Amino acid sequence: MHPIIHDATLVKALLVILIVYAVYSLFIRIIIPSMMRKYVSDIQNQFSGGNPQPNQNKPNKKEGEVSITYLNKDKTADNNAHDSEYVDYEEIK
Repeated sequence: MHPIIHDATLVKALLVILIVYAVYSLFIRIIIPSMMRKYVSDIQNQFSGGNPQPNQNKPNKKEGEVSITYLNKDKTADNNAHDSEYVDYEEIK
C-alpha cells in the first residue's frame, strides 16, 4: 500500500477520536450538571409543595417575643370524648 493512504487513515482516525472526546467532554461538563440541577430543583419543588418554608407565612417577631394561639375548647373536648376509649386492665403480679 501507498504510505499516503496510511497517513490519511491515521488522520481520519485521530480526527474521529478528537471529535468523540470533545463531545464526551461537553456532555460531562455542561449537559449532565444542568440535568442534575433541574432534577434536584424538581425534587425540591415536589417536596416543599405541601410544606411551605416555616418563616414564609409568619410575621417577623423580635427575639424573645411569645405568641400563644388558643384552640376552641368546645371542639377539643368533643373530639377527645369520641376519639378515645377507656380500657380497664388488671395488674399482673
